[in-house]
Amino acid sequence: MKLNPFAIMKEEFDGTGVVFHPESNKALTLNKSGVTIWKVLAANGDINAAVDAILERFQGVTREQAEADVQVFINRLEEAGLLSK
Repeated sequence: MKLNPFAIMKEEFDGTGVVFHPESNKALTLNKSGVTIWKVLAANGDINAAVDAILERFQGVTREQAEADVQVFINRLEEAGLLSK
């Protein structure tokens, strides 16, 4: 799975972010977990690496919840045309 090479993510000072999709001229806002997952994917990480990163960064999250959240985010990226498998 690869991020759209034309998409640009800008991390904000508070840990949230914005992804600009130049092909559709739209922006997608990211919360802190979204930024974490985006960074893992940008470094050629996979879903398992993204789940591990969420578990490392956010205390109190179960593996099952992290897996579900990462999958929802991956689906959102695919729907927005920001990810290809």
